[in-house]
Amino acid sequence: MSKMPLFVLILMVFSSLLFANTDPVHTIKKNDAELQKLLKKSSLTKAEKERIKNLLNDSFDFKLLAQKSLAPAVWSAQSEADQSMFIKEFQRMVRNSSARKLEMYKADSTIYDKPKLRGNEEARVTAHLWYKGKETTLEYRMTMVEGSWKAWDLIIDDLSTARNYKEQFSTLLKKKSFSELIQVIRDKANETE
Repeated sequence: MSKMPLFVLILMVFSSLLFANTDPVHTIKKNDAELQKLLKKSSLTKAEKERIKNLLNDSFDFKLLAQKSLAPAVWSAQSEADQSMFIKEFQRMVRNSSARKLEMYKADSTIYDKPKLRGNEEARVTAHLWYKGKETTLEYRMTMVEGSWKAWDLIIDDLSTARNYKEQFSTLLKKKSFSELIQVIRDKANETE
């Protein structure tokens, strides 16, 4: 084998890996096959349920999703410690509740549209899922975080996760303090664990 074909092979492998990291659709698709295989099982072990939680949530930037679920003035008024606690409990709540809504993620087939990119840092990826003849449209709003695409919002049939939380938290904050909001989120996370 000459050096040129080996160099070309290495370049092709490197290029495919580089493309995979810069393609937001790849980020969404990479766990889908394993997720769909697990979702088709009639019963799941505790380890499989935990794996499903990981597959559903690993591509999310919970810090940004948590921040966008609050009004900017509310977020900036909090100490770093309170922001960190909010993110931690918010992530637990979303992670646990997503595993309870598995029917929404089941798909017999999925088609991904070409991503809509805004520069090199923002993307929207639309996925069309069909399950038992019914289509569900998911749109992932994504940003580049430390060289990887991470979703900060999931829009399911035109309903934004971030906007939904923002409306709920805004209503709660009219009656409760930020610490009380964190406790409500903690309680919800514990409830769904």
